[in-house]
Amino acid sequence: MTSGESTAAKEERDRLVVSLELQQTQAEMEIAHLHREQKELQQARDRLHNLYQNIPISYVTLDENGLITDCNRTAANLLGLEFHSMLNPALQNFVLCEDIDIALLHLRRCGRCNGGGLVVSELRLKHTERRSIPVQMVSTCSGTERRREYQTAIVDLTERQKNEGAVREAREFADAIIQTIHEPLLVVDASFRILRMNEAFAELFHAAPKLMTGLSLEAVLKVSWTGNDLRSRLEDVLLKNVPLKNFEFRMQHRASGPQVLLCNVRRLQHKEDSAPVLLIALEDITARKGAEEQVAQTNQLLQHLNEELERRVDARTHELRESNKQLESFCYSIAHDLRGPLRVMAGFGTALQEDPNVRLGDRGADFVRRIVAAGQQMDTLIQDLLEYGRFNTVELLATAVDANEILNRVIANLHVTLQERHAKVVRKGKLPVVLGHDLVLATVFTNLFNNAMKFVAQDVKPEITVWSEDTGSHYRIWIGDNGIGIEPQYYERIFEVFKRLHSQKTYAGTGIGLAIVRRSIQRIGGTVGVESEPGRGSRFWISLQKPPP
Repeated sequence: MTSGESTAAKEERDRLVVSLELQQTQAEMEIAHLHREQKELQQARDRLHNLYQNIPISYVTLDENGLITDCNRTAANLLGLEFHSMLNPALQNFVLCEDIDIALLHLRRCGRCNGGGLVVSELRLKHTERRSIPVQMVSTCSGTERRREYQTAIVDLTERQKNEGAVREAREFADAIIQTIHEPLLVVDASFRILRMNEAFAELFHAAPKLMTGLSLEAVLKVSWTGNDLRSRLEDVLLKNVPLKNFEFRMQHRASGPQVLLCNVRRLQHKEDSAPVLLIALEDITARKGAEEQVAQTNQLLQHLNEELERRVDARTHELRESNKQLESFCYSIAHDLRGPLRVMAGFGTALQEDPNVRLGDRGADFVRRIVAAGQQMDTLIQDLLEYGRFNTVELLATAVDANEILNRVIANLHVTLQERHAKVVRKGKLPVVLGHDLVLATVFTNLFNNAMKFVAQDVKPEITVWSEDTGSHYRIWIGDNGIGIEPQYYERIFEVFKRLHSQKTYAGTGIGLAIVRRSIQRIGGTVGVESEPGRGSRFWISLQKPPP
């Protein structure tokens, strides 16, 4: 071999070596790539297997004979079984006896399926806790003609059936409620055709529900839509979803004649894409409207009678006021005429007593003294009667008055009498502002003070105590004394005219003072009372309202 040939061979050999090394590197890279793909494929298979096993839907694979060749854990959990116990047994072993025919029919339908189609059946499976599970089986066919497999999804229908049962029960419950309602109820569609009604509605129109279902509301109610406000109101409810409340309309019933119905309407819509319907409640108010018309006529008559009565009362009141004025004027005139002779008689008697030239003797002097005393007593009695009559006839309007200021004025007016009788006045706090009358309170305080100074034992100095208390809506003013006291059975008697508990000789007076106190306080809306014990004094009280804020 020449040197030229050995060089060419060597170059060829090197080229081949390089080519083989490149092929080896490429093969190693392909092998590494295949390993990665194999690993990724295995990971994908593992993920798919985990997904298959843990997916919430139960899956089983059935062969042509209905044997379970594969399943996921969800399917085993559905029946309360271990995973391995579901492999190879026939599907029929897990089907409720009453539904085995449904399962066999499902397998036959799968056998006739040529791929791509779905076979769906509903049946019940047996749980290990001896209860049934409603399911839906959805199968698809795969494999070859020699070996076919049915991939089957098992969907638990328990919750769906519960919901359907709840809906059914709710519907039945609602229907029962509707049927027990005495007012007529009905449901109409958007064309105002009757869909449903209760028995009360059927009874109102004396027709069977089957005959009225599907009819138009216009035909049933026997009303004309033309010029009738009812249709436009129903359209507002349907289109604007504005409820109709207490709408009255009239209809002509073939058996009952004219009727007045009260209508309430509300729109109902189960879903946004469903057609709305109207729930209509009717009430026959014919009798009520008739009664209202009679009441209106009666009220009109009563109003006329009341107006006439008020007119007569006003006229009579005016006559009585004029009569009272005349009577009051007459009484004052009579009193003035009576007091004149009495003063003359008392004056002449006093003159006889004081005239040193007149000798009457002991008996004559006693007669004159009695005549003077009787005249003075009669004059005081006439004055008290006039005062009592004035409080019965004069108009007294209660206003806010300061009881403390009135008490100050009364004590100042009685200053001389209080000193003569050595009387002591004790005031516990300040009297309030009350709803009263200035003249009334002054008269009441004066009479009660005079009684407190009059009705005491001979050796006792009068002591008068004045205080007040808040009783909520009223003020109660108390005037207590240390007098002879009153027995409980006489609490009411002392406020009556001319009712005296003691003789004129023992305690002077006319027996009208406390009657004036009660009558005057009653005229301004107050009350008066007494608490007392014999020998332990008396506590008179007057209760008057608080003035408005």
